[in-house]
Amino acid sequence: MVNKAGQQISEEELAEVSVRCLILGLHGMNLLLPNTMVAEVIDTIKVTAAANTPEWLSGFVSWRGRNVALVSFEKLLGLETVQRHDDSRMVILNTVNDKSGVSFIALEVQGLPHLSLLKHGMLEYDDNNNDAEPVVLARMVVDGESVIVPNVEVIERMLHNLGISA
Repeated sequence: MVNKAGQQISEEELAEVSVRCLILGLHGMNLLLPNTMVAEVIDTIKVTAAANTPEWLSGFVSWRGRNVALVSFEKLLGLETVQRHDDSRMVILNTVNDKSGVSFIALEVQGLPHLSLLKHGMLEYDDNNNDAEPVVLARMVVDGESVIVPNVEVIERMLHNLGISA
């Protein structure tokens, strides 16, 4: 592995690297995101329906004076979504590409996200990784638990292609 200065990192240095991540519970799966990607976790709020949009776009939520697209990650994977529960929350994600015009994306999650401090060696690639899913950056195993690392940049591009910006 190479650091920002282009220098090789030793195994000892790599063992000391840690990343704060959030594990977000969905219906039957968990997402893993760096802590810095999550702008805020909010209680479920009113969703404004979106007309003539793909099924994975659940609508829009008003957050801090902005209309933020609410994306169903389950629908992006071709799965059915489950009715909202009392423990449903919304997670507002920061996007990764400033040029897309999409600043934030909302996801509906179950329960409260939990913080995990990941170190080298705690993550393994899942052997069931399906490269045919462009919205999945990776399927991983963290401490024996399967997680999906979403490809936020692809989701952002999909919203941009629909003409959604904010």
